[in-house]
Amino acid sequence: MNDDEEEQEWGSAVLGQMQICFLMVPTLANYSCLEEWKRILAMVLTCESAIQKHPEFFAEFLRVLKRQLERTDDVEGGLFDMSDEGAGVLRGLLKGFKRIVEQPGIGECEGVDDVREEFEEVEKWVKGQYGWELGDEFVRKGMLELEDGETVEMETGEMEGEDESGEYAPVIVEL
Repeated sequence: MNDDEEEQEWGSAVLGQMQICFLMVPTLANYSCLEEWKRILAMVLTCESAIQKHPEFFAEFLRVLKRQLERTDDVEGGLFDMSDEGAGVLRGLLKGFKRIVEQPGIGECEGVDDVREEFEEVEKWVKGQYGWELGDEFVRKGMLELEDGETVEMETGEMEGEDESGEYAPVIVEL
C-alpha cells in the first residue's frame, strides 16, 4: 500500500461509522446510535493535531456533517432538538473546532484551507437555519435604546459559559 492509498483510507472507518449511526436514528428509531453519532462528532471535532496531518479527512467529514444536518428536519418533528438547549453539544463542538481551525500556526499546512472552506459552509448553514453564532465575539454590557427612545444600560451573563478566555480560560491543575 503506497502513501496515497493509505492517506485516502485514513479515517474512512470513522466516516462510515458516523454515516451508519446517523441513518439508524430515523430508520430504526435507534437513539443509542444518536449518542454514538455525538461521540464521533466530539472525537473528530476536538482532534487538533490530526487536522494538519489529514486535512482531506476533515474536509470530507465537514461535507458529510453538513449533509446530515440538512436532513435532520426530514423526520416529522425533527431528528433531534436543535434549539439552543438541545443542540448545546453540537454548537459547543463547532465553536471549539472553529477556534482550532483559526489558530495562527494551523493554516501553514497544505490542505487546511479546504477544511476552513468546508467549515465556513457548515457555519453559514447553521447560522441561516438556527441563528447560531459560532464566533467568540459577543456583547456582555452596553446601552440599549428602547422603542420609546429611552436608553438603558444592559448587562447579560447569558454567554458566560461560552467564553473560554480571561478569567474563564481553562486551567491545568497538577495534583
